[in-house]
Amino acid sequence: MKKKFLVLFGVILMLFSTCAEAAGIAIQDNRATADYWTGKNKPGEAVFVPTADLDMLNLQIRQKSANTIVDLVNYPEKVYTQWMTNKITATMKLGKFDAAETPKLFKGGTALTEFSYTQAKKNCGLEVLPAVCVVRYALTTDRTNLRLLPEGSGWFTSDTDTHYDQLQATAIDPGEPVIVLIDSQDKEFVFVESRTYAGWVKPSALAFTDKATWMKYAAPQSYLTVIASRKTIPQGKAFYQMGGRVLLRAPDLQKDGSWAVNIPSADANGILIEQGLNIPNDKFVVKGVLACSENNLVRQAFRFLGEGYGWGGMENNVDCSAFVQDVYRSVGIELPRDTGKQEKSMARSISLKNMTRDQRLEILKKTKAGSLLFAPGHVMMYLGTDDNGEPLVIHAASSYFTFEDGQTVKHYVRKILVSDLHFMNKDKVEMIDRLTSVGNF
Repeated sequence: MKKKFLVLFGVILMLFSTCAEAAGIAIQDNRATADYWTGKNKPGEAVFVPTADLDMLNLQIRQKSANTIVDLVNYPEKVYTQWMTNKITATMKLGKFDAAETPKLFKGGTALTEFSYTQAKKNCGLEVLPAVCVVRYALTTDRTNLRLLPEGSGWFTSDTDTHYDQLQATAIDPGEPVIVLIDSQDKEFVFVESRTYAGWVKPSALAFTDKATWMKYAAPQSYLTVIASRKTIPQGKAFYQMGGRVLLRAPDLQKDGSWAVNIPSADANGILIEQGLNIPNDKFVVKGVLACSENNLVRQAFRFLGEGYGWGGMENNVDCSAFVQDVYRSVGIELPRDTGKQEKSMARSISLKNMTRDQRLEILKKTKAGSLLFAPGHVMMYLGTDDNGEPLVIHAASSYFTFEDGQTVKHYVRKILVSDLHFMNKDKVEMIDRLTSVGNF
């Protein structure tokens, strides 16, 4: 009997340990629900940026972001060699692919060769750029990957990694207007500028059109915003992330209660075909944008809870900066794409550098829900303090470290989750002590 008890106890202990490890840094009680936080913040229903003021706010964000958010509507119709050179080299620099030395990365499970590296850079065509380029206009027809170099194969940090492709810049939604500048040397890619990122895409992901038609999407007068974390339109087709816009063919609901929309597709020659169809007026879309309130930001963030982490939008998921960008654009605030640029774009920002932990905690207690907390290479959305006074956040977490018995262990999470600020990096520093600023609008 004693032996059976010990075996049973061992099994229970193993199950408990497995569950604890699976939980990791994620909080999984009622604090990991939107209702918990919106219930604590009744004033959070108030609108803090009226819809009429969004255009001015977004202009200010664009200016504070050093024009990393591109004004596509006023993009020049002709650009010159230096313009194109600057755009392409700036994109290369994001991955440090402007360096002469071959990076220590892996392609197809083996070390990246100097030949592959050189050929990918040569494919950009920097040495044979035309003196002048008449820009072309196109729309994405599905969720589309932007690449830092015109190279389809992934370049990874280890021979077994498949999650962190260093060539992946970002992913953009269907129906996004892009400016097309040049073709790669092998004609397999084109270099484009989207609203928040420049990069290389496959021409097969685009539908080319004239400027007048393109402008309907670049400056839409009537549109739906996807407010679910993800939605395919029509079912099983074009994949939209939260904040994606769908052009309306008619400004009002149809008699059957549906929305009449245009979904861009392309013919065999890559020319735009506007597919008119009707979609339900359901909880996944809203006309215009959601009201810009603290509680709506929180509700939108929780729509992602439990979904996967996707470096640069890989695997149809979001990374930390795409997560907050998508949440904010669902209420009409257009943030830049990357963490560092987002930190600079905040209308109101409090630096936390050189502060003690007590000083940081004091500031957080006064910080409104939906604010963004920044650390080197990471951004999180602040939820508030729980009933015990602990500040909590929701974020797209990649990994964290633990230190036991003299060993350093890296744990990959790759989930959108709620956590406190006590998880550590490789230098044994808790997140609360790595925060650089708090920002909001």
